[in-house]
Amino acid sequence: MPEILPKDSLIRFPQFTVLKASAGSGKTHTLTKRIVQFLLSRHVPKNGLRNVLAITFSNNAAKEMKERTLSWLKEVYFGDPAKLKELSGVVSLDTGEMQEKAGLLIDEILDNYSDFQVKTIDSFMTTVFKASAIDFGYNPDFDILLSNDSLMEYSFNLFLRDVRQGTDAAAYLEAITDSLTEQKKSEDAYIWDPSVSLLKETKSIYRKLSSKGKPAEIEEFGAELEKVKAAISSRMEEIEREIISAELDRHGNSSYRTILPLVRDQRFPDLIGKGLATSPVKKLSKKESLKQAAYDRVLDLWADVAEAVNRLTVISTRMRCAPYVRAYRAFSDIVDTAKRQQGKVFIEDINLHLAEYLETEIVPDVYFRIGETIYHFLIDEFQDTSPIQWLNLFPLIENSLSQGGSLFVVGDTKQAIYGFRNADYTIMKYLEDHNPFPSAEHAVKELDLNYRSRKRILEFNERVFKERLSQSPEYREAGARSGLTDYIQNPRDWAGDEGYAEVSLVERNADDPPERERIQEIIGELLSRGYQYRDIAILTQKNDAAVAVTTWLNEKDIPFISYSSLDVRKRKVTGEIISLINFLDSPLDDFAFGGFILGEIFSKAIAEDHPDAIEKLRQFCFSGRENPPLYKAFQEEFGPLWKEYFEGLFRSTGFLPLYDLVTAIFSVFRVFETLPDEEATLVKILELVKDFEGGGFNSLKDFLETAADDTDSESEWNLNVPKNTNAVEVMTIHKSKGLGFPVVIVLLYSVRNKGFEYIVEEKDEAVCLLRINEKAAGCDDTLQELYDRERMSEMVNRLNSLYVGFTRPKRELYVVGVRTRETDFPFPLLPSAEFPSSAPPSAGPDNRSAVAPDAPASCPLLHRMSPLELQAGSEEFLTIEERRRGEFIHKVLFSIGFIEEGFEAELHRAINRVREETGSGPTV
Repeated sequence: MPEILPKDSLIRFPQFTVLKASAGSGKTHTLTKRIVQFLLSRHVPKNGLRNVLAITFSNNAAKEMKERTLSWLKEVYFGDPAKLKELSGVVSLDTGEMQEKAGLLIDEILDNYSDFQVKTIDSFMTTVFKASAIDFGYNPDFDILLSNDSLMEYSFNLFLRDVRQGTDAAAYLEAITDSLTEQKKSEDAYIWDPSVSLLKETKSIYRKLSSKGKPAEIEEFGAELEKVKAAISSRMEEIEREIISAELDRHGNSSYRTILPLVRDQRFPDLIGKGLATSPVKKLSKKESLKQAAYDRVLDLWADVAEAVNRLTVISTRMRCAPYVRAYRAFSDIVDTAKRQQGKVFIEDINLHLAEYLETEIVPDVYFRIGETIYHFLIDEFQDTSPIQWLNLFPLIENSLSQGGSLFVVGDTKQAIYGFRNADYTIMKYLEDHNPFPSAEHAVKELDLNYRSRKRILEFNERVFKERLSQSPEYREAGARSGLTDYIQNPRDWAGDEGYAEVSLVERNADDPPERERIQEIIGELLSRGYQYRDIAILTQKNDAAVAVTTWLNEKDIPFISYSSLDVRKRKVTGEIISLINFLDSPLDDFAFGGFILGEIFSKAIAEDHPDAIEKLRQFCFSGRENPPLYKAFQEEFGPLWKEYFEGLFRSTGFLPLYDLVTAIFSVFRVFETLPDEEATLVKILELVKDFEGGGFNSLKDFLETAADDTDSESEWNLNVPKNTNAVEVMTIHKSKGLGFPVVIVLLYSVRNKGFEYIVEEKDEAVCLLRINEKAAGCDDTLQELYDRERMSEMVNRLNSLYVGFTRPKRELYVVGVRTRETDFPFPLLPSAEFPSSAPPSAGPDNRSAVAPDAPASCPLLHRMSPLELQAGSEEFLTIEERRRGEFIHKVLFSIGFIEEGFEAELHRAINRVREETGSGPTV
């Protein structure tokens, strides 16, 4: 295979390269090699550390790329023969020069780490936005919110506060509520609390509009809607008169008999979806020829009704989102005001504001400054780029290419599975065939050798995607669009090890799931051949299935790591701690206090000294709900328990820093002693609180809001999985992207389309948000086109998810399919006859996948078990003067970065600086 990366002396600039990299083809290796090539080269212009930017789409990917780049440079410096040989093919330096320059680069990176630019696209665009914040009307010292939930809810409450009887806002909201109620009635539901539904939809609209960079347009159909209703009413009454006057026989199977009362009751939304194929009257016999005129008139009127109902369906579909868009508009100004007052910016705002500037051809100054620094762009996982991200990157890339720079994008449209995050794989597909940068040389290359999977697994994927998918009338177009039916993957020579793949199909049985037994059998057989638990991964389509799998593993005492439960907020102990902090922050929160005293932490803390109290607590909470606040009743009935466990914490809240408060909670309730199995979770909570304070925050409210935000897929609340833990890994297919395992079991269930949240209709200056179902789509060509486009996008996501799951294994693949109907996705694509359950290879893992014995246990963590001693009595725990003194000392210590010899002088200077800033404290 020819070298994908040409020799540096042969590269012509400006250059634009698209690299297609299938799963397991060495994408990250090639990208890292390109970075090292450019940094080492003496032929690549403007290739300093600050001139090269690599963009990824996740923090983990950015971390891995930095580690790999430094590892390459280190191996080159120490003369690793393999690395020197590989780089000599792309870098025009002799061995000695290469080693010397690698050493200098390592020193430069470590001395100026911020110049080593490997960033996520969000962090890079955040840097751009911060540098232009004043242009957008923001203070540069703002906080970025990864979730808009809490601030949107706060703004919505402010909006509702202004809604009073007789005001315009009240009349406006009442009209929205009526519309919502009408919609819910048509869905055989009742809307008990319109504000909940309204807020939920408004937040969804905000995310959708932010990804498009255009405002939402509200189409007005009021006058036409009334005309359509009037036409339906008049036609139906005319039909009724004709039937009665001509004495026509009514058709018992026609929907006419149910539609007429709906029309007379003005329940027009209930007409949508009604079938109108059958005529209201029966066909005439030969003896009834005198009634022919009346009969024809009824048929014509019925056709008019059908046409009017179709139009009613179209109008209703186009108007359905209007109440939510109006609500969004009504309090969007309140949201903006709240963000500016609190110094917050939504992550969606960053790309949106930049896009608005660029749309008006106003380029922020920072774009010019960055354009004078960055000349070489490398973008990983390019298929996950969203339209608005590409819009914002385009001017920077165009500028770098105009100055002799380069763009190197790597991706695989077959692995585009983040459409729900507004990623658009068609951007990469377009760039494979078109060059939007006329000044740059355009090249499209493909990595065609698979370094991960054995031959049999590659053959399985070719049967699924290149043969069965390409022959499927339903799915082949979607497969062709993402590149699944036309790609090149050649197997590496594994010295006779061809691997193994099989398909096991079972019928769904909710009472006794057959997939449970099959998965347990597979794991048992793998262990008998020498595999370790850590060699096995089980992939599912959804989190619910992953949870079920962990239950089945538990039945057989199989150790596992479930990636769906690594978020410590899902741990019961974390919920109890958050409940206690909620109570301490808001003592009137009876739910939080009751939840804690009925929880495991409190019951175990009092089990030894107060065993009788445990049985009384549940009855106490039940009876005490009629006399809030609950904690006051607890003080009266369980005075000793309140004094021993809660009084000190209650009085110190608001005085103690957050970290000290949490450690006090851990100490008072002896959590490390009573819950030893939760040590990892408890330590993670302490780390999170420490990082939270390190970011300049110390508010209980802010911490609780952070804890409630569970929208980040790479949440900092996730426990780090120890390497080489001997346990089966259980995760969703989405979580497995980018990973590889010796053995993979893919559990598949039937998938059906459940409809779409929003379908976006693009216009010149705006977008229309629509909710279209299959019946509505059939009433209008434009709606049908939009629906088909969304359905095609969903098919691509489904197929790509299947591809990602099937390309994770290195040696063995087991597909366990649980079908309800044979025609349901993905079962028509699975080659079960060609890859049946049979005798797997007798050999177990080779030496490369064999694992070393577990390392000896490290020293145990030590935790302070003695309760925090808090001052008793009626006096305040801390006086105002003591609090000021503590804050002064904290600011002094905060301003000192290091303690070196002779630090006393620096300490004196720090004290004087803080004294001048605060106007208090001693002078030294």
